Amino acid sequence: QLYYKKPVLIGGVGRLNVITELGKTYGEVPLGLMSIVPGNQTYFSIENTFNSLNFYEFVADTYGTLQLEHHFLGRLFSRIPIVRKWNLREIVTVKGVCGSVSDENRLINASGLTYLAPEKPYWEYGFGVGNIFKVFRLDFSWRGNYRNVPDANNFTVKGSFGFYF
Repeated sequence: QLYYKKPVLIGGVGRLNVITELGKTYGEVPLGLMSIVPGNQTYFSIENTFNSLNFYEFVADTYGTLQLEHHFLGRLFSRIPIVRKWNLREIVTVKGVCGSVSDENRLINASGLTYLAPEKPYWEYGFGVGNIFKVFRLDFSWRGNYRNVPDANNFTVKGSFGFYF
Protein backbone atom coordinates (compact mmCIF):
# COMPACT_ATOMS: atom_id res chain seq x y z
CA GLN A 1 0.00 0.00 0.00
CA LEU A 2 1.04 3.55 -0.67
CA TYR A 3 -0.65 6.37 1.28
CA TYR A 4 -0.05 10.06 0.61
CA LYS A 5 -1.65 13.08 2.30
CA LYS A 6 -0.87 16.66 1.35
CA PRO A 7 -2.51 19.93 2.41
CA VAL A 8 -2.39 22.56 -0.33
CA LEU A 9 -2.95 26.24 0.49
CA ILE A 10 -4.93 27.94 -2.25
CA GLY A 11 -4.41 31.65 -1.75
CA GLY A 12 -7.40 33.43 -0.25
CA VAL A 13 -9.76 30.56 -1.03
CA GLY A 14 -8.69 28.16 1.72
CA ARG A 15 -6.91 24.83 2.12
CA LEU A 16 -7.32 21.66 0.05
CA ASN A 17 -6.44 18.32 1.68
CA VAL A 18 -5.52 15.67 -0.88
CA ILE A 19 -5.38 12.02 0.20
CA THR A 20 -4.34 9.30 -2.23
CA GLU A 21 -3.97 5.62 -1.52
CA LEU A 22 -2.86 2.87 -3.90
CA GLY A 23 -2.85 -0.83 -3.03
CA LYS A 24 -2.09 -4.20 -4.57
CA THR A 25 -2.38 -7.70 -3.11
CA TYR A 26 -0.01 -10.10 -4.86
CA GLY A 27 -0.71 -13.78 -5.47
CA GLU A 28 -3.87 -15.80 -5.01
CA VAL A 29 -5.66 -14.90 -1.79
CA PRO A 30 -9.07 -15.77 -0.36
CA LEU A 31 -11.77 -13.16 -0.14
CA GLY A 32 -11.05 -12.35 3.51
CA LEU A 33 -7.44 -11.34 2.78
CA MET A 34 -8.16 -8.94 -0.07
CA SER A 35 -8.14 -5.19 0.50
CA ILE A 36 -11.45 -3.88 1.77
CA VAL A 37 -12.52 -0.42 0.70
CA PRO A 38 -13.13 1.26 4.06
CA GLY A 39 -16.80 2.04 4.58
CA ASN A 40 -18.07 4.04 7.52
CA GLN A 41 -21.34 2.95 9.13
CA THR A 42 -20.72 4.84 12.37
CA TYR A 43 -22.22 8.19 13.33
CA PHE A 44 -18.78 9.84 13.32
CA SER A 45 -16.60 11.16 10.51
CA ILE A 46 -13.43 9.10 10.12
CA GLU A 47 -10.59 10.22 7.87
CA ASN A 48 -9.77 8.02 4.88
CA THR A 49 -13.16 6.26 4.88
CA PHE A 50 -16.17 6.55 2.61
CA ASN A 51 -19.17 7.88 4.52
CA SER A 52 -21.86 6.32 2.30
CA LEU A 53 -20.30 2.84 2.01
CA ASN A 54 -21.26 -0.10 4.20
CA PHE A 55 -18.61 -2.32 5.78
CA TYR A 56 -17.27 -4.88 3.26
CA GLU A 57 -19.33 -3.44 0.40
CA PHE A 58 -16.31 -3.38 -1.94
CA VAL A 59 -13.26 -5.64 -1.91
CA ALA A 60 -10.39 -5.56 -4.38
CA ASP A 61 -6.89 -6.90 -4.87
CA THR A 62 -5.84 -3.78 -6.82
CA TYR A 63 -7.30 -0.37 -6.00
CA GLY A 64 -6.72 3.36 -5.91
CA THR A 65 -8.50 6.08 -3.94
CA LEU A 66 -8.56 9.85 -4.19
CA GLN A 67 -10.12 12.05 -1.51
CA LEU A 68 -10.35 15.81 -1.81
CA GLU A 69 -11.49 17.93 1.14
CA HIS A 70 -11.53 21.70 0.71
CA HIS A 71 -11.73 23.93 3.78
CA PHE A 72 -12.95 27.41 2.90
CA LEU A 73 -11.96 28.61 6.41
CA GLY A 74 -15.10 30.72 6.84
CA ARG A 75 -14.75 32.65 3.57
CA LEU A 76 -18.36 31.98 2.52
CA PHE A 77 -20.19 32.10 5.86
CA SER A 78 -18.44 35.36 6.79
CA ARG A 79 -20.35 37.03 3.93
CA ILE A 80 -23.74 36.27 5.55
CA PRO A 81 -24.42 38.90 8.26
CA ILE A 82 -26.43 36.72 10.67
CA VAL A 83 -24.08 33.73 10.37
CA ARG A 84 -20.87 35.80 10.56
CA LYS A 85 -20.94 36.08 14.36
CA TRP A 86 -21.07 32.27 14.79
CA ASN A 87 -17.63 31.93 13.09
CA LEU A 88 -18.63 28.72 11.24
CA ARG A 89 -16.33 27.01 8.72
CA GLU A 90 -17.46 25.38 5.48
CA ILE A 91 -15.99 22.19 3.98
CA VAL A 92 -16.62 20.51 0.60
CA THR A 93 -15.56 16.89 -0.06
CA VAL A 94 -15.29 14.58 -3.05
CA LYS A 95 -14.10 10.98 -2.62
CA GLY A 96 -13.58 8.23 -5.18
CA VAL A 97 -12.23 4.70 -5.49
CA CYS A 98 -11.58 2.34 -8.37
CA GLY A 99 -10.37 -1.26 -8.14
CA SER A 100 -10.48 -4.75 -9.54
CA VAL A 101 -10.24 -8.41 -8.59
CA SER A 102 -7.96 -10.61 -10.71
CA ASP A 103 -9.29 -13.70 -12.49
CA GLU A 104 -7.15 -15.97 -10.28
CA ASN A 105 -8.74 -14.55 -7.13
CA ARG A 106 -12.22 -14.81 -8.65
CA LEU A 107 -11.61 -18.53 -9.26
CA ILE A 108 -10.29 -19.24 -5.76
CA ASN A 109 -13.31 -17.43 -4.24
CA ALA A 110 -15.97 -19.38 -6.15
CA SER A 111 -17.83 -20.10 -2.89
CA GLY A 112 -21.05 -18.39 -3.88
CA LEU A 113 -20.31 -15.31 -1.79
CA THR A 114 -21.12 -12.12 -3.60
CA TYR A 115 -18.49 -9.44 -3.60
CA LEU A 116 -18.00 -6.44 -5.72
CA ALA A 117 -14.93 -4.59 -6.84
CA PRO A 118 -15.49 -0.97 -7.82
CA GLU A 119 -14.38 -1.51 -11.44
CA LYS A 120 -16.56 1.41 -12.46
CA PRO A 121 -15.28 4.17 -10.17
CA TYR A 122 -17.34 4.72 -7.01
CA TRP A 123 -17.58 8.30 -5.84
CA GLU A 124 -19.38 10.37 -3.24
CA TYR A 125 -19.60 14.05 -2.50
CA GLY A 126 -20.65 16.21 0.40
CA PHE A 127 -20.30 19.31 2.45
CA GLY A 128 -19.71 20.04 6.07
CA VAL A 129 -20.05 22.79 8.62
CA GLY A 130 -17.27 23.04 11.15
CA ASN A 131 -16.44 25.07 14.24
CA ILE A 132 -19.92 24.56 15.74
CA PHE A 133 -19.53 25.56 19.40
CA LYS A 134 -15.77 25.64 18.62
CA VAL A 135 -15.43 21.81 18.75
CA PHE A 136 -18.12 20.12 16.61
CA ARG A 137 -18.37 19.40 12.87
CA LEU A 138 -21.31 18.03 10.84
CA ASP A 139 -20.80 16.36 7.44
CA PHE A 140 -23.53 15.63 4.88
CA SER A 141 -22.63 13.09 2.17
CA TRP A 142 -24.35 11.74 -0.93
CA ARG A 143 -23.53 8.66 -2.95
CA GLY A 144 -22.62 9.57 -6.53
CA ASN A 145 -23.24 6.16 -8.10
CA TYR A 146 -23.91 2.51 -7.16
CA ARG A 147 -27.19 3.85 -5.78
CA ASN A 148 -29.17 0.68 -6.54
CA VAL A 149 -27.00 -1.67 -4.46
CA PRO A 150 -29.11 -3.41 -1.77
CA ASP A 151 -28.98 -1.59 1.60
CA ALA A 152 -27.14 1.35 0.02
CA ASN A 153 -26.90 4.58 2.03
CA ASN A 154 -27.63 7.29 -0.52
CA PHE A 155 -27.39 10.08 2.09
CA THR A 156 -25.56 10.18 5.43
CA VAL A 157 -24.99 12.67 8.22
CA LYS A 158 -21.83 12.27 10.32
CA GLY A 159 -20.38 14.31 13.14
CA SER A 160 -16.99 14.73 14.74
CA PHE A 161 -15.40 16.49 17.71
CA GLY A 162 -11.98 18.06 17.77
CA PHE A 163 -9.87 21.00 18.76
CA TYR A 164 -8.03 22.58 15.84
CA PHE A 165 -5.43 25.29 16.36
